[in-house]
Amino acid sequence: MGEEFTPANPGYLSYFHDESRLSGRADYIAFPENTAQAAAAIRRAAEQGLPLTIQGARTGISGGAVPRGGLILSTERMNRPLGLSSGDPAVPALRVQGGMNFEALENFLRRGLPPEDWRAEDATLLQTFGRNLRFPPNPTETTAALGGAFACNARGPNSLRWGGTGDHVRGLTWITPAGEIWQIRRGEYLFDESGCPLPGGGRLPCGAGIPAGGSRFLHPQPGLDLLDFLAGSEGLTGFAAELSLDLRPRPAAVWGVIYFFEQDRRALGFAESLRQWREQDPCGKALSTLEYYDPASLELVRDLAPQNTALRQLPSVNPRMAAAAQVELEGDDSDTLESLLAGQLELFLASGGGEDDTWAAASPAELEKFRLFRHAVPELINTELDRLRRDLPELHKTAADFTVPPELAGTYCETYRRDMDKEGLRGFVFGHVAEGRLHVNILPETPEGLRRSQALLDRWAALVIGDGGLLAAENGIGRLKRGLIHRHLPPARLEQIRSILRVLDPRLLLGGFEAAEG
Repeated sequence: MGEEFTPANPGYLSYFHDESRLSGRADYIAFPENTAQAAAAIRRAAEQGLPLTIQGARTGISGGAVPRGGLILSTERMNRPLGLSSGDPAVPALRVQGGMNFEALENFLRRGLPPEDWRAEDATLLQTFGRNLRFPPNPTETTAALGGAFACNARGPNSLRWGGTGDHVRGLTWITPAGEIWQIRRGEYLFDESGCPLPGGGRLPCGAGIPAGGSRFLHPQPGLDLLDFLAGSEGLTGFAAELSLDLRPRPAAVWGVIYFFEQDRRALGFAESLRQWREQDPCGKALSTLEYYDPASLELVRDLAPQNTALRQLPSVNPRMAAAAQVELEGDDSDTLESLLAGQLELFLASGGGEDDTWAAASPAELEKFRLFRHAVPELINTELDRLRRDLPELHKTAADFTVPPELAGTYCETYRRDMDKEGLRGFVFGHVAEGRLHVNILPETPEGLRRSQALLDRWAALVIGDGGLLAAENGIGRLKRGLIHRHLPPARLEQIRSILRVLDPRLLLGGFEAAEG
């Protein structure tokens, strides 16, 4: 228990893989229960020169939690709320351990009951604010650990309004690859033209003027906060043992609607109209979610819904429907939201939608079902992948979450589907269309299909970079995307990343930045 190393015997096989379906190996595993134990375990691993893999809930789909030997440090027992405090701005901040997951966080806030060991002032503050608090990032994978979400700066369906996990973190207790404990508060450590001071002494180089080149991963720029730099650092520079989370009041009203279309191009046109409305209308910020589902995604839902508990709670998708757009509106004035929904319905009809081809929800229970609909799509894709892997275990999903200029999202949807059809590949396109961030999942059925899938990703990556987009924006780089990053980032950016890792993890115990794919 604690910082002690346990031999990673066959009883721990579930810790050798994550949702990417990749597998690895390890010699030892540790289950620290607090920051001091985690730091002690990491120091011991560093002294022995052991490769180190930090694991949260292993919900990632890019292979970032797959071990490479050495030690697995699991944060699953670091799962407690630690205290609540107000500050400047006078919005409550909740300190939690990095292994706490989103579901446990939401349940804790809903109950509003402080643990017995909290300080009296923290308990009083929680009772003052009551149950009317939430952590705005809302990833559909509620079992994901908060530390892991910070590591890849995960963005949920309502990122259109609220951004990523790192945007709502006020402070960190950070453990370095050497086992040092850093306290980092937002605004304390900032990059300038030459670099950024570090809490433990020393300085990170900046390399000002080097373009992102297709990835914001470890991309310092003058004015950047060290906290935001570490968000999305993929677990290669240390890990968030504790986080101070900015909380916000819950909105008084939330409406969710799924709009179905008989033609895919009409769904994309509707989504683009909503995006433009959001940018131009002062009321547009009420639109917190705008998700798109392509024909293959809806077909998968129709075919596999009887096998999925969440989807069985919803009406059946009409077989006439070819695509869909899912939205959420939130605010403190129900009348305003109803007026916005009326205008949205008019836009839906003008875009070729049918009056009866919508699902709407306003109660928390019904809204949760809609969110499960969104989460069911990647889950069903993984179900299909598991079926294929029974015969060919070497297969894996080829996936991307490229981000392109939002006005080009529809064009890229057409490109993805056209290229997959041309190559005879089965694939799915869905996601945050208003932000230009779409998930493309290809399910190759043969080793040759896997090769063609990876070649498509390279072709698309070149297009994305040419249009000023990003190669990875939400699900992390992990092992599956590092090869893509190595092949497409400019040499100056790759060297910038390596120079940063030489400061933060000179022995590369956390994996470095080797190209790994498959």
